[in-house]
Amino acid sequence: MRPDGERTTSTGRGLATGGSMLAAAMLVANAGNYLLSLFLGRVLTPAEFSDANLMVTTLFGLTSVALCLQLVAVRFIARSDELGFPGDSDLLARRLRRVALVSGAVAGLALGLGAPWWSATFQTASPWPFVILAAGIPFWLVQAVERGVLQARLRFAPLALSFVVEMVTRVGIGVLIVSLGGGVPGATVALSASFVATYAVVRVANSSRSDRTGDGISLAEVRAYAGLVSVLLIGQIIVNNSDIFVAKAFLTPTEAGVYAAVALVGRAVFFLAWSVATVVFPVVARRHAAGRESPEVVRTGIAAVVGIGVVCTAGALWIGGPVLAAVLGPAYGGLSVPMAAYAGTTTLFAVGNLVASYRLSQSRATESWLLLCASLVQLVLLLVWHRDMAALIAVQSITMAVLVTVLGARALAGRGTTTPARAPQEAVS
Repeated sequence: MRPDGERTTSTGRGLATGGSMLAAAMLVANAGNYLLSLFLGRVLTPAEFSDANLMVTTLFGLTSVALCLQLVAVRFIARSDELGFPGDSDLLARRLRRVALVSGAVAGLALGLGAPWWSATFQTASPWPFVILAAGIPFWLVQAVERGVLQARLRFAPLALSFVVEMVTRVGIGVLIVSLGGGVPGATVALSASFVATYAVVRVANSSRSDRTGDGISLAEVRAYAGLVSVLLIGQIIVNNSDIFVAKAFLTPTEAGVYAAVALVGRAVFFLAWSVATVVFPVVARRHAAGRESPEVVRTGIAAVVGIGVVCTAGALWIGGPVLAAVLGPAYGGLSVPMAAYAGTTTLFAVGNLVASYRLSQSRATESWLLLCASLVQLVLLLVWHRDMAALIAVQSITMAVLVTVLGARALAGRGTTTPARAPQEAVS
């Protein structure tokens, strides 16, 4: 059942259309953000560009909070809507918005009031970018909840629009202000303004209200589930960022810069694959709430992720080096092979992440723990074998291949056994 006045499409064709729309929007958004980074790299001095990157890195430190709020919203709102109690969903959404607002305000105050100290610690030219970013953080966390509501209700059109609006606002304001001499503060204004614009879009889209309520959503269950979500997100953060830090710590500055370029392009695979997980997660959560299993959904999702990975890997091998040479300079022209290898490795991780998020949508966290363990093993191996870029990529490829093999073996071992969904309230395991 759906909230009053809301129309969602859960057919295979509707999901394919919505997923394709979301993937295209995320591709456009990431391409725009990448172009903005290139613009800043060309216009700003190296020191200024470093300060601008620090603002983005600071924001990434709160990514786990934002995604945790979003996935919790998806899981419980999808379940309540499917069971015919959208009033419970609306109540939970309001509570999560308050949590996001309070968390954003606390983080913003810590960043803004401590701006002089942060500036001195990280040797930035001015403390003002920290203050400007602090103003946008509450909007960023609240819009994560709003996106979770749209995702739960399979409203992929406004969700896709939110990514495009975020990118257009950021690029448009960033290019304008920086071109007029705004420097790093101007780039940070664009970053914070994009959060406000995104919040406006998703808040307007989430206008449905209903008084139909059930037994309510257990806050203890929500907190327990948030803990499980954090396991998956911590694993994601370690896998997606540990190699960059190791490269910067142990490779020469030039080698680390080249590796960063390879990783930046290769990670496009993960962000495209995340659009698939964005579609799969709420669909499975709804079916699980209704007592139905969804093996065909995850199989289709895995096929889509592998397809994305194959296309990106082949493209990197064929034209990756020439494209980088044209954009960044001739020093990057010989990177087709490592780019393809990195894209293939990221595909393996994206498959493992999809399986873990699929099981997490059913409140089953074993796969998330396996992904976290794999991320820690990978980190240890990177700290041991880091002599060059090839070694870094090889370590990740081996670790992710083992992870996917273990997940596959676990799925085969469990084939034929199903656990009925318990609704409206179920144990989190």
